[in-house]
Amino acid sequence: MNEIFYNVLPIFVIALLGSVIRRKWLTSDEFWRSLEKLSFYILYPTVLFEHSSKIDLSSSNFFNLIIGLIVANLAICLGLVIYQYRYNFDKVQFTTVFQGATRYNSYIFFAVGAALFGDDGLTILASISPYLLILTNITSITVFCAYLPKNDSLSVSKAIILLVKSITINPFILASLLGFMCSYLKIELNNGMFNTVKTLSDSAFAIGMLIVGASIKIKVSPLYLNQVMYTSLVKLVILPITTYIILTMMSVTGLEKSVGILISCLPCASSSYILSRQLGGDPDTMSSTITFSTIFSILSISLMVCILI
Repeated sequence: MNEIFYNVLPIFVIALLGSVIRRKWLTSDEFWRSLEKLSFYILYPTVLFEHSSKIDLSSSNFFNLIIGLIVANLAICLGLVIYQYRYNFDKVQFTTVFQGATRYNSYIFFAVGAALFGDDGLTILASISPYLLILTNITSITVFCAYLPKNDSLSVSKAIILLVKSITINPFILASLLGFMCSYLKIELNNGMFNTVKTLSDSAFAIGMLIVGASIKIKVSPLYLNQVMYTSLVKLVILPITTYIILTMMSVTGLEKSVGILISCLPCASSSYILSRQLGGDPDTMSSTITFSTIFSILSISLMVCILI
């Protein structure tokens, strides 16, 4: 437990540093938006490309892991829909709960994964990431269409366009696909290009966590505090336990199982805020959910990984 905690703690200390820097020193919104663009379009795609190009696509354990993670996520999605139907939960707020309980923070995923599992773990992380990105984009946008059909900011055509764009031009997905292609065709980069890619990818984790910290806004309406706590419980406790059970049933073992459990323990993705704002949700409560699930995950990741792995 102590070893896991001390491997995870530096990641969140860097995030805390990012929060302090954002509020006390580099306060320009434009600076942080530009830094996030650099990470999203250049640094993290190089991580995904570098490691997804090493995966053995013929491994049955790998495909069982993908299927298990998809099934676990869809099980939580179904549970949330049943919950909303049974208790007639506010539909706008439900979109916040749904995103908060089902989407993953990729920046934290790679930083913590690198700290806990090294290069072999990163190869698996990079390879499963595009599948889950596609899945969570589809389910989240579908929920907005289903629960906010009369919202002026949302139409079916707009939702479809947004969904197609979120998948086809997502640099994370494109980088992983390029890596898969290189793996399948057995294409290897020369040393100069490989070292360039590796240098860029090595810088991604610290910058990514600074961005996570800078995006934290510790503010929540008392009206929605219980909702934020409930969402964090589902995301950080119920989803990991569900994932563990399903991966065990599917005989996923070893490092693949450990990585699968880790991704299920992650807090909500910061991109959920953007989607909530674009499609007529409640971006303020979404922001609070992201913040508090990130803060709670400092301890919950260590606990859940220690208990379930």
